[in-house]
Amino acid sequence: MDVASILGLITIGLLAYLGAVRKKPAGVEFYAGCLSTILLVLLLELTTQGLISHVPRWAQPWLAFIAYLATCFVILKTLDLLFIEDYLVEKRGKYIPRMLRLIFLLVGITLAGLVLLRAVLEMDPLTLIALPTIATAVVGFALKDVIARLASGIQLGRMIHVGDWVTLMDKEGVVTDIAFDYITIRTRAYDYIMLPNDAVSQSAITNHSRPESLCARAIHVEANYAHPPMQVKQILVQSALAVPGVVAAPAPISFVEEFKESGISYKLKFFFHDYGGRERLEGEVMAYVWYAFLRNGIEIPYPQRVVHMSQAPDLTALRAIELTGIEEQFRAIDFLAILDAETLHSLAEHAQKRVYLPGEQVVREGEPGEELFVVMEGEADVVIKTGDQTTPVAALKKGQFFGEMSLLTGAPRSATVQAKSPLTVTVIGKNAMSQVISRTPGLAEQFGTILTTRQSALAATRETADRASKLRSGTEDGKSLTAKILEFFRRSGN
Repeated sequence: MDVASILGLITIGLLAYLGAVRKKPAGVEFYAGCLSTILLVLLLELTTQGLISHVPRWAQPWLAFIAYLATCFVILKTLDLLFIEDYLVEKRGKYIPRMLRLIFLLVGITLAGLVLLRAVLEMDPLTLIALPTIATAVVGFALKDVIARLASGIQLGRMIHVGDWVTLMDKEGVVTDIAFDYITIRTRAYDYIMLPNDAVSQSAITNHSRPESLCARAIHVEANYAHPPMQVKQILVQSALAVPGVVAAPAPISFVEEFKESGISYKLKFFFHDYGGRERLEGEVMAYVWYAFLRNGIEIPYPQRVVHMSQAPDLTALRAIELTGIEEQFRAIDFLAILDAETLHSLAEHAQKRVYLPGEQVVREGEPGEELFVVMEGEADVVIKTGDQTTPVAALKKGQFFGEMSLLTGAPRSATVQAKSPLTVTVIGKNAMSQVISRTPGLAEQFGTILTTRQSALAATRETADRASKLRSGTEDGKSLTAKILEFFRRSGN
């Protein structure tokens, strides 16, 4: 078996091995190199065997040189795919720029060509390198910019990777390619900008993705002077923490920034990892802050210089429809269903409407409370904390309620309720319920009896004690619960 046959078998073997081992294609250049090598080796074999006789004698060494060089390319490209790409890049997680891999390949081909010049063509490689002095100077001067960009590209490949978010020469975008002479970035407007490597290396480089992906941004918001700054700062931090994508460590920071004519200016700083989603995240944080301010009655001041006089629309009909819906929801609650229509309507008039965004907490486990919540729209999760773990125990949907024990007795929250989707709730506070109880003697006892009956029914599914024991325990609990209601609303009992 001659050399040409061996080269052909090596090429076919490498092609078959890569096709069987690698999960992804090797690339067009590899398949084109294998096909060219097989054709050249076939042509060399036919020429060597004398089957093609019209090939000049001087051309046969050059044909062998090109066939051997093509085989070297296939071998080097195989090593590049198997060792550098599959092992170092994918398996070991190393980052090797595509340009650097191409340089390794070109250096290997060059060294192989120099060896083949000596072995096949019997030429001294030094004769090709020893160019005239003037020609060398001209070529070097002409290629100085290309060489500078090439060296800069290699240096940039160590600091910037494809896929990184960077700011180069006052241009922000994600790196899509690092070539020999240019680096290409895609801006947020999906414009592609090509920047010369040498110019980039001489300017300030800001990499938002490496060596750490953690980023910080800040928003500015004003609040009315009537609201305590410590309360506003706490609400700002809680709003940022509820936004998906904002990290809890390091925690968001809020502080007073400036006293302005219209209000107090606050700065809210938060941290995240996805720099590409920065604009979306900033908008989400501002939206969550707006809803939190609305729930807590915090006004965002805005100066007005033009006064517009217009007649306000008649909202009586809309308000009546809204109150009817609230009353229907209240009638579905067992201890509120005993109220007459007038009292129920009065309670609905004093109720508040609140909106929570996904991830925001409505109530927190262990905190004191004096409000009842009725879900009007959306869903919420009920979770309890056991040690360092949080366990979901229930899901609340439209028409369901929570917080009745806190409303009637002031008991601490027994669980945390967190919005799962955009959540709208109707809230009954202690003041509104106090007016209802003060106008209706004996109502506290009825509330205590109804809640005790409900608790006894729930306990009946869990306990195995006899019926008499349950009944006696339920009666005592009813008296105790009534006493707690009366004490909470500062009444002596009837």
